[in-house]
Order: sequence, then C-alpha cells, then structure tokens
Amino acid sequence: MEELFFPYKEFRKGQMEFISEVDLAIKERKHLIVHAPTGMGKTISTIAPSLAYALKKEFTVFFLTNRHSQHKIVLETLRKIKQKYDINFLVADVIGKKHMCSFDDVEKLSSREFYDYCKELREKELCPFYTNSKSKEMKVERELIYEKIKKEGPLTVEQVFNLVNKKFCTFEITADICRKANIIIADYFHILSPGIRDSFLLRINKEIGKSIIILDEAHNLAKRLRELMSETLSTFTIENAIKEAREFEYINISEVLKELKLILDDLKYEKLEKTEESLIKKEEFYERVNAYTDYFQFIGDLYFLADLVREKKKRSYSSGVANFLKAWSINDEEGFTRILQLKKSKIGKEIITLNLKCLDPSILFKPLINNSLSLICMSGTLLPTEMYQDLLGFDEAICKEYKNPFPYENRLNLIVSGVTTKFTKRSNEMYGLIATKASNILEKIPGNILMFFPSYEVMYNISANLRNLTKRKLLLENPANNKEERNELLEEFKTTKNSILLAVAAGSYGEGIDLPGIIKGVIIVGLPLNKPDLETMQLIDYYDKKYAKGWEYAYIFPAIIKTLQNAGRCIRSEKDKGVIVFLEERYKWSTYRKCFPDDLNLVITNSPEVEIEKFFEK
Repeated sequence: MEELFFPYKEFRKGQMEFISEVDLAIKERKHLIVHAPTGMGKTISTIAPSLAYALKKEFTVFFLTNRHSQHKIVLETLRKIKQKYDINFLVADVIGKKHMCSFDDVEKLSSREFYDYCKELREKELCPFYTNSKSKEMKVERELIYEKIKKEGPLTVEQVFNLVNKKFCTFEITADICRKANIIIADYFHILSPGIRDSFLLRINKEIGKSIIILDEAHNLAKRLRELMSETLSTFTIENAIKEAREFEYINISEVLKELKLILDDLKYEKLEKTEESLIKKEEFYERVNAYTDYFQFIGDLYFLADLVREKKKRSYSSGVANFLKAWSINDEEGFTRILQLKKSKIGKEIITLNLKCLDPSILFKPLINNSLSLICMSGTLLPTEMYQDLLGFDEAICKEYKNPFPYENRLNLIVSGVTTKFTKRSNEMYGLIATKASNILEKIPGNILMFFPSYEVMYNISANLRNLTKRKLLLENPANNKEERNELLEEFKTTKNSILLAVAAGSYGEGIDLPGIIKGVIIVGLPLNKPDLETMQLIDYYDKKYAKGWEYAYIFPAIIKTLQNAGRCIRSEKDKGVIVFLEERYKWSTYRKCFPDDLNLVITNSPEVEIEKFFEK
C-alpha cells in the first residue's frame, strides 16, 4: 500500500485489513459492501485510502450520508489528516439546499416545493442572495470568502453560512468550492436522485466516472432509493390545488381538479368498501382522467398555474398534483406497484391517497454501479451483505463482514423468553407481564437505559404499567415533537441520572444516538416487523420472484436490522460496559436468531436480573 493518510497513533482491531480492502477495491475499480460494527473506525478507514488515491489521480471523493451529524465527524477526520500531514486539499460540505437558504420559513417546504420555489426566484431575479453570488461587482468580496474557506477549512456548512452573512447564496458559494474540491461531503439525494444528481454534477463540473463514492449508513440505502422513486396523490393535495386555481381565477383547471377528486371518490367506492387499501392498475386512473380532459395538456396547465402561485407564495399544491400525474403516466409496471388507500387525518377527516410505490431500488442505483469508479457501501448493520448486493443491483461486488472490535467481556446480550408483542398475543395481561419483567431488569442496571418498542401503541400500554413499578424517571418519545423538541428530550435524558428513555424502534432515537459512557443498558421490547400491509406484501412477492427470498428480504431482515441498530446504541467505545436485553421470545426462534451476527454471543434466559447482577459485579 502506498502513502496512507491515517492521523491516529495506532490501528484498531481489524482496521488495517479494512483499509487494505478499500484501497484494493479502489485501485481495481471494484465495488465494496462492508459490514463494520461500531468501533471499527469506518470513516477514517474509507477516507484514508480513497483520499490518497483521489489526490494522486485527480479524482473526486464523494462521502454520502443520511445524517447531518455524520458530516461533522467526516470534517473532523479530514482536519486531523490536514494537521498531521500538512497537505493541501479542498473539502466542500453540502446539505439540502433549503437548509442552506437565507430566506425565512423555507424549512416548512418539502424538498421538491423548495426546488420549484428557488428556481422561480432565480429565474425572475427575485433572490438577492443568488444575484449577489453571480454579480461581477461583488466578485472581489466572493473571492475573499473563497480564500478564507480554503485557508481555514475544512469548514462545516454552518460556518460557511456565517461567512456569507446573508449576503450571498450559501449553496452557490459552496457549489463554487465543489468545482475544485477533492472531497465532497453530501447527502444521499445529491447523487442518488437522478434529476438532482444531473444538475448538481453539471453545476460543480464533476463526473461520476471520475468519482469514488462512499455511502455511509448503507443499511438505509434500499429504502431511501425506493422512496425517491415513489409518489403519492391525496384528496388533501387536490383540495388545496382547487383553492389555488380559484384564487388565481383559473376556473377550467379547478373544474378538472374537482373531477380528479370525484374519480378518487368513485375508485374508493369500487375498491375500498370492505378494506382500507387495494391494488389499482395504471389504466384505471389514467383512462378516467384522459376521458375527461387531455391528460398531458392538463399536466402542462398545472405547471403553468404553479408558476403563477409561486410568484406570490412559497408552496404550490398544483405542482404536487402535476408531478404525480407525470410519474403515474411514465413509470413502467416492472418494479412498481400502485395502491389506493383510505386514511384519516389528525382531526378524523377521510383522506383518499393514490400511491405509486417503487419495489426495486436497483432501478435507480444501477447507473451508479455501472458508471462510478468505485462504490463503497458500509454500515454497522449491513447483514447479510449478499442481500444488499442483490437489492442494490450489483452483478459483482466484494462483500466483507468484520467482527465487533470491542472487548467481549464488556457486553452482555440476553434473550428473555416468556413474553411477546406478537399481534395475536397482545393483551393487558401481556403488557403487564412485559412491564414487570422490564422493571426487574431496570433495577439491576446501574445507569441510564434506552427502551425500544415496535410501535407507539405498544410503548404507551407498557409504559402505563411500568410507571407503577419503578421510581426511575421515564421519558417518552412523542411522535408530534419537532427536531428541537427531540433534542431537548435527549438532553434531559443525558443529564438526568438513572433515567429511562422510551422510544419506537424505527424512530429518530433508534439509530441516531451516540452517547458513549452514558447508556448502561438497552432493552428491546418485541420485534419491529413491518406492518403486513399491501406494500409490504407486494415487496415480499416481488423479492420472492426475483431472488426467491421474499420473506427474508422484505420482512425478517429489515426487522433484525432495526433491532441491531437499537442494540448498537449501548456500546459506543472500548471503555463502555453495558447490557442489551431482547425482551421477546421470538428472538430465540431459529428464523430470527440465525440473522444475528455470530459474535453477538446471545444468552437465552428466564432470569435476566440474575445474569445482569453477575455481569455488573465483575
């Protein structure tokens, strides 16, 4: 191996092998799928060899992550490399464009709504930040900012935002830096979303074929890709689009929109009389709309109206309807399913939704596989690696699985039998039994504890019993909380000794918490299986036909991955010591138990408190 930018004094267990695999994959222009548990040093293990190779060959490294907090870890790693090796390389930190915007209230817009709003302002020269970023008169001032970024970097996007001081567009300044950057830290959608990828790469003058792409937290990748290719239309959106058409006096458009709503009503009576969801064919909706009006002309009319709306407002519902109609008409049946659903709003109002759901993430990912220099997909829960090779569409990839590097004696993993949250077994008696078992466990763990549940309903029922059984402070995740409120709850948990944070397995606390030295135990109540709704059943059927592993890929493994992410909140450093309890008898079934990593060393017990007491006495 040639020069390696490794800023730390020593390698962790298995890290040198990991780095060598990354180095070899890049040099041979191959793709790598890596399961590397917490403690392996995934960030530096991928950056060290990829940056060295990129600088030598004048390639670009893209480090993509689904979490903004991960950007700061990457930037800190790059600062350490710069300090130790005294080398000059340029870094750009990019997040969602709306989060970089200086206008107020844009956070409330969806990404697509913001994209349309931003485009409208730029084209009509109504954005002073963008205008200043392109102004010849302000070129000298911009150059000073560029020099400061190069000299003081790597800088976070927040630091760049403060530098431009609401005078320039933070995205445009960052995009200019990207043009010369050796490594770009970005969000998934910058490269995964086809429309955004093409315009982003054109703007920064980069090519996928000359790029090493590192995808962090890749266990979320397949789901994220499917979401990027899925679309939804609801009666709520149509009703708001009708209001827009009336407000701007486009009566013809409002009449067609009303007909659109009537078509959804008719479909509801035909298909949802005895159920809340039903499969629907493309033609069943398309032909009814086209019989009333010219389908594609109507899409054009909606986009025209949307442009007018955005001259006065930030959001346009007409644009949302148009985007859906366009997607519904052009997507093929292969790899997609179409579902009609009946839902209730928060105030109990009936909402009909028409959904175009992507089942095959490889449709979107395959072009990256075929065109990039090297893709490195990594996560602490990327098991089995062969599943990700299948789902993402790799014809050939190097798959590696590394063992947990932390001391075995610092962790205790228990499966507790005799309780279950299986739907057919749920009752007040079972909730009480789970709460009793949990309270006995809590009393033996000296410190803060995380508890995860398969749903809010299960969490509320068990916590109601648990309050009467423990004196410890219980902090409950609230689905209505915004980001700031979630952070406040986490801060209260961190600062309240012996407190217990109760959350859902698939929620924001399930895989985003990194609190070394604070969490002494994680209790995972139940099995967080996906709801067996139509989309899940369609996924099972599709994966069964394509890979002969429908139940595993669409139902069992996703639940185990959530469970392992929850469990991973406990031991965050080599000095941490803690207990992970799987409070659900189904975990001892071979169907689920075989999905766990071999080095987890699971112990099945009916007396967890005895095992825990012995563990903490060591």
